[in-house]
Amino acid sequence: MAPKKTITAASLVHEGHPVATQTVPTDFAWRRDSTGSETQTIYFQLENGCLGFVQLAWAYLALTTTIETNAMFYIPGQPCVFESHNGHSLKVHKKSQEFECKGLAMSWNDDQTKLTVKYTAGKERNPKGVAASFVFARKSDGYKIGDGKTYIGDGTASHFFYPAGEITAKGEINGIKFESKGAGLFIHAHSANIMPYNVGAEWNMAYFIGYREGTPDDQKKTANAFTYNVLQYETPPNAGSVNCSNASLTECNQLKAVLWDTTVEHIDDELDPNGSGYKIPKRLVFTSTGKTTEGKKIKVTFEANPEMRLHDIDVLHEMPYVIRRLVQALITKPFIFERYDGASKIVVEIEGQEPFNVHGVAFNELTLMK
Repeated sequence: MAPKKTITAASLVHEGHPVATQTVPTDFAWRRDSTGSETQTIYFQLENGCLGFVQLAWAYLALTTTIETNAMFYIPGQPCVFESHNGHSLKVHKKSQEFECKGLAMSWNDDQTKLTVKYTAGKERNPKGVAASFVFARKSDGYKIGDGKTYIGDGTASHFFYPAGEITAKGEINGIKFESKGAGLFIHAHSANIMPYNVGAEWNMAYFIGYREGTPDDQKKTANAFTYNVLQYETPPNAGSVNCSNASLTECNQLKAVLWDTTVEHIDDELDPNGSGYKIPKRLVFTSTGKTTEGKKIKVTFEANPEMRLHDIDVLHEMPYVIRRLVQALITKPFIFERYDGASKIVVEIEGQEPFNVHGVAFNELTLMK
């Protein structure tokens, strides 16, 4: 049987039309409409060095609906904390402006410029668990590639982004209280009529924040930073092993460019010493191309050396029993590797301008489902 095709969102854009378009509030509304999965995720990097994400996930698989909260928090010098909890039920109000489950609530204001997040799932279950609250003040328009939807076999995968915003956060991690501000990124992902493991066999995600080479230390504040976010995945062989990607570059909290063609090179692969069975790259090189908001061609090259291993997520271990048995029959060991790069660099090349370097730090996430 011939493999079913993958048709990317970028390839569906008609000639003469912009590949990247502005999102609208309904792009961030919950669908929950068919077999598949859906997530709303806030990523953060704070000025005190704390980084991580908080996610509310919905899935309908094997006639079973699951709601989960997933969260990762890392403070330099402290053990990384990852928590995954049963959210029991998802309540959605005001046309998806507000949504909550056990241990996590997210609420947008009316014009969707401010998101309030309250995470208590860890503390509710364990006195030493995590509790944190965030306010994400969106500073830039959102974006999507085409209409945001890629067709994979008989299903679809959609992604919508708010790439730039200021985060204020406070909480308690490992018994240590913190309060800080920093940069944030919000992503809504949705798959329909397709099992999550049939969307991508390998995923590479990175969230970089840094400063242009030569920036004085006293000006290295979030408001002056560059961010580069990339989400790249390759569809499984039965869907053609097609490269799909979304990426953006922001400067001073404003969207500077959207990039829709990203290749990822894994360098110096080594067998995982922790026993996952996978080969893990020591280095990665992301090369993204697209256009600036002014219509100029742009290329961003990201050299990642994620030496610090934050956490390995054994996906099967975190899944409910019924879904775990279903997935286990099709995938040997799905794993997510969360890593940190404390000294990374991007090279920005914009049409008609001299290339420049941006030095910073990056959160890296590698997902393997093979």
